[in-house]
Amino acid sequence: MDKIKILFKPFASILFLRDYILGVFVFLLSFLLPSVAILGMVSLISTIIFAEFIKIRDEYLKYGFYLYNSLLVGMGVGYFYDVSLITIIITIILSIFTFLFSFGLHKIFSYWYMPILSLPFAFMSMVFYLASLKYTTLLSNLISKYTVFDIQINYELISSYFKSLGAIFFLPYNIAGIIIMFIILFYSRIMFIMSVLGFLAGVYFHSLFVPLYSAIHSPYNFNFILIAIALGGVFLIPNLKNYFLAILGVLLSVLLIDSMEVFFNMYSLPVYTMPFNIVVLLFLMLLYWIGYKYYNFYIKETPEKSLLYYLSNIYRFGGNDIKIYLPFTGKWTVYQTFDGEWTHKGKWKYAYDFVIRKNGKTYANDGLFLEDYYAFGKPVIAPINGYIVALRDDLPDNFIGNVDRINNWGNYIIIKSDYGFYVEISHLMQHSITVKVGDYVKYGDILGKCGNSGYSPEPHIHIQVQKYPYLGSETVPFKFVEYIKNRFLYFYTLPKKDEEVEPLVVDKSSKLRLNFILDEVYKYEVMKNEKITEKVEFKVNMNENGEFYFKDSEDNRLYFNSAEKFFYFYKYEGGESYLKELFKLAPKIPFINQKVKFIDILPIDILYRGIKLIFQELLISFNYKIFEKKFIYEKDFLSLKSKFGEVVFSFYEKGFDKIILKDTILRRIYEENNNTN
Repeated sequence: MDKIKILFKPFASILFLRDYILGVFVFLLSFLLPSVAILGMVSLISTIIFAEFIKIRDEYLKYGFYLYNSLLVGMGVGYFYDVSLITIIITIILSIFTFLFSFGLHKIFSYWYMPILSLPFAFMSMVFYLASLKYTTLLSNLISKYTVFDIQINYELISSYFKSLGAIFFLPYNIAGIIIMFIILFYSRIMFIMSVLGFLAGVYFHSLFVPLYSAIHSPYNFNFILIAIALGGVFLIPNLKNYFLAILGVLLSVLLIDSMEVFFNMYSLPVYTMPFNIVVLLFLMLLYWIGYKYYNFYIKETPEKSLLYYLSNIYRFGGNDIKIYLPFTGKWTVYQTFDGEWTHKGKWKYAYDFVIRKNGKTYANDGLFLEDYYAFGKPVIAPINGYIVALRDDLPDNFIGNVDRINNWGNYIIIKSDYGFYVEISHLMQHSITVKVGDYVKYGDILGKCGNSGYSPEPHIHIQVQKYPYLGSETVPFKFVEYIKNRFLYFYTLPKKDEEVEPLVVDKSSKLRLNFILDEVYKYEVMKNEKITEKVEFKVNMNENGEFYFKDSEDNRLYFNSAEKFFYFYKYEGGESYLKELFKLAPKIPFINQKVKFIDILPIDILYRGIKLIFQELLISFNYKIFEKKFIYEKDFLSLKSKFGEVVFSFYEKGFDKIILKDTILRRIYEENNNTN
């Protein structure tokens, strides 16, 4: 089965899709022009045989992007020439050459996160057609090429759209385009809309410079479709701004296509997809290097899935923002925030100050001595995992009323995060630092004590994230992973001035209850109206990417993971099932043994299905706020409640003891060695 997938996935990859079943359909469709189908398959088989001969690993082939360029070359040969011994030999040679070029180009481009697109195909096609000018044994029979079957469409613009879709696979016929259109529409409404908009924008813009008839019947209009899809939904996150960029890319390509067509015709060369490659790569290179926030680093099966993944990451897990933990234990009060009213200004504005208040004051007695201040001497803990890159701890703590204007930061520690950013904690107590430069610390490790060194009017903790490892570096925005305020647990946000917050204290027993191990099986009896109606079981599995998931008997899959302080579900694959309901009931489970409430946002593919889901996916690309559907959850020691129902945990066993829906209860079946079946 894996070999079959490798063989047919390249057909889908040409449309930026991954489903090998789609590839089978496209392969069968290519028999509208049998020479295209046959030589296309020859190119794939010869490339795969070559790859196996040199012992290349399957992971280089399974996603299709090393193979589809070879496939395009083979189909291109089949479009111009009939199947013969000569064309088969040429196809094999070109396919292997294209594979080598694809592999090398990918290794270069991947350094800058650039896709190779169909650049190897476009280049190798030029090589072949230049060489073919000398090959007298090769005679193109393009004029006599006829499809096995086609239909007539009288409206020229619509017919040209369909033929342009078909031309992507060297099948410039109405019937091929219609079938490909329905395939695109089935897999992605965003791709379909962009294909139509890109085609229309390109044709009508082109008609400003040439007769409309010439614009409609240009053989290279498929470039408009590919550019619009690539920029509007595949390599950039779908949204209104990127739809505009996609159309802009289409308009730019019009001039490029015409200029290349004039130049290439001098050497009898086809333009093919070269304009598509140039425009898309130039856009992606620019957007990547400027740090464009809608650049799609995690391309999923369809634009819709890429969008849902992006939004889920933004709204549920804080996106790509820098995230750190609070640098203390217990309850502290926010003294100064970003762009604060005193010292957090200019390039140092992204910082937080914390003090301890009791009864509205930060000190006992008259507050004349350092020891009167509740924060003084309290432990300061590492807010991230990383290496200590700089510190100082010899400066004295200021007497109340005095500040050190020369050594503003006082005693400090700078930590380099595992993710490359730097965290500085300042104003520490003299000689209290317990680490040294070069030490590796983990979240929660004690670094020192809160002091009053440097430019500090009273004992407090100053924390900031900065660009560089030196003192006084420019600061950058960040968020706190979590904090509790008034029994409400907040994730990936920032508290306001004068708010009292405390970090979540991990309950180890809660964490152990959700420590699921590969191949464990959890069995449940399903009760409706107090009667057992069926039995189900969830098995712990792991995919090839190392992702853990629960799987039921119908192969529905619920993916999960554990962070430092909570367990969470993040992806579901399948139809309606109890696993899908479990996602609704417990999207996040904090490792805490006290009663708290928190908000989570469920992905729309968990909330909706069918036509409603299709419309939601399309609408969200125009307004991301539609995704933000908030639900309140209440975590107690052994339960998690919401409007969807309740999950109950066992005191002695790990896993879910009861899964309570509105009219159904899944009750755990405990058997000897049940969790290791």
